[in-house]
Amino acid sequence: MSAPESMGVEREKLLTRLHQHLERHPEEVTSEGRTRREWLALQLVEHYRPLRRFVRREIGRFVAFGVVPSGVLTDQDVTDMVLVRALQHWREAPERGLFRWLRRTARRVVRQLVEEERRRIEHERSLEEPVAYQGDEWPDQVVRLIDILADPTAQLPEDVILAEEAQRILDEALDRLPETWREVFLLKVDGWPDDQIAQAEGVSPEQVGRIVEASRAFLAELLRERRQELEA
Repeated sequence: MSAPESMGVEREKLLTRLHQHLERHPEEVTSEGRTRREWLALQLVEHYRPLRRFVRREIGRFVAFGVVPSGVLTDQDVTDMVLVRALQHWREAPERGLFRWLRRTARRVVRQLVEEERRRIEHERSLEEPVAYQGDEWPDQVVRLIDILADPTAQLPEDVILAEEAQRILDEALDRLPETWREVFLLKVDGWPDDQIAQAEGVSPEQVGRIVEASRAFLAELLRERRQELEA
């Protein structure tokens, strides 16, 4: 099965799960309300991948600082909880800027789960030591990424962005971007068209283009400086 076919199957499975949730929790709503909930379910399917990535990053922050151990909260399970919470509050879901609303919902869910887990932990561990890189060489993916980011005509490389050994280095750089810039950039990496990103983030398509180019330049320069520091 090809990657697009596999993604299509996963979307169908997710949509089925969301519909099953709606059926298990019926509400006395107007036909307009039912239409609205169906619309939100479809939007959740479209936003699932970037939302899960956002949840993974949020969980990662708490793990990095030793608030919760690694593996206690999984991004898939937490994202499913965020989807349920979003469906429960479907009346609050905006048509424009939906992804920003989903991120706020995700933050609340993650923090609630972290606090519940923290209460069960007898003592906290500190993981605030800087990330250590083995040797003087960076992963080839990061070296390639610097070159690609510096070329405004180059396609944003999803395979490089998502390569496991480059994730930690890139995450450090992405954390320096304003949240909206970071999410716009990553949605562009996912292949979303500018008008769809604009709708999700509540900005204009023109702003999307400017944000992506500014983010590329910023990340390329930051990674270049970081590499020089490590090689000094």
